[in-house]
Amino acid sequence: MWSVRIPHHSWIICSRTAAVVYYALMVFAGFRASLDEYAQNKQWYLHIPLLLFGIYIFVKLLGFNMLEGLPFVLLVPYSFDFMLHEFAHIFTAFLPSILTASAGSISELLLGSGLVVGAFYFRNYFASMFCLLWFDLTCQSAGTYMADAIPQRLPLVSLGGALSGQDPVHDWHFVFGKLHMLGMSSFIGNSVRFVGHVAGLVGVVFATWLIYKMAAAASTPKTETVQSGLPVSPVRAIPAAPHAKKSIYPEPTRGDLAPRQESSPAAGNQHDSDKPAPSDSGHDIAV
Repeated sequence: MWSVRIPHHSWIICSRTAAVVYYALMVFAGFRASLDEYAQNKQWYLHIPLLLFGIYIFVKLLGFNMLEGLPFVLLVPYSFDFMLHEFAHIFTAFLPSILTASAGSISELLLGSGLVVGAFYFRNYFASMFCLLWFDLTCQSAGTYMADAIPQRLPLVSLGGALSGQDPVHDWHFVFGKLHMLGMSSFIGNSVRFVGHVAGLVGVVFATWLIYKMAAAASTPKTETVQSGLPVSPVRAIPAAPHAKKSIYPEPTRGDLAPRQESSPAAGNQHDSDKPAPSDSGHDIAV
C-alpha cells in the first residue's frame, strides 16, 4: 500500500491558509450583514443627486490634466492636497533627502487611503464613494508627477524652496535618479493613475449598488425586531373569564382555600352512593 508523507511545514502552511480563508469569510459575512443593516430606513431617492454628482467628478477625473488646468470641482480638493504636499516636505526635512523628496506625494496617497479606511471603519458606506474619488484624485496627482520625472513639463512650485531661497527640484526625478529607476518612471506613474481610476470606478459602482439595496429594503414589509435582530411574532392577549375576579394575589388551586367546583345532581348522587353505609354497632360517632 502506497503512503505519502507530507512534510510538517506543509501542514503548517495549509492550516494557516485555512485559518486565513475562514477569517476572511467571517469578515465578509459580517460586512454583508452590516450593509443590510445600513440599507434599512434610508430614503434612497435622496441619494440619487449625490450619486450623479459623484459620476460627474469621476468623469472629470478621467480627463485629469495638470498642464491644461483643472475644473473647479477638482481644484478645491487638489489645493488642499498641494498644501499637504508642501508641508510634508517641511515636516520631514530632518529625514534623509530621498525620504523628504518623496514625502509630498506619499502624504497625498496616505490622505486618500485614510479617508477610505475611515469611511468603512465608521460604516459611512455611501460617503465612501467620495473618499474613493478623493483617493483617485491623489493618485492622479502623484502619478502624473511621477511620470513627469524625465520630461519635466510640469511647472514646479516649492514652498520650502521659496522659504530657503533655493530653486525647486523635481521630487521624483531626484528620487528615481537615486534609485536608478528613471527608466521606469513613466510606467510607475501611469500604474498609480490606473489604480486611482479603478478605485474611483469602484466607489461609483458601490454607491449605485447601495441605492439599489436601500430601495429594495424600503419595498419589503417591516417586522418587529428585538435587540438581537430576530423577528418577533405578535403576542395575542388571552381573554379573561367573563366572571373572573380581579385580584393582586394568585388564585389557589389546592387546599381549603381553593374554590369548589359546582357538580351536577347526577354527580352528587354518585358521590352519595360512594359513601360508606352507617354502622349498626349502635355507637354514635362524635364529631
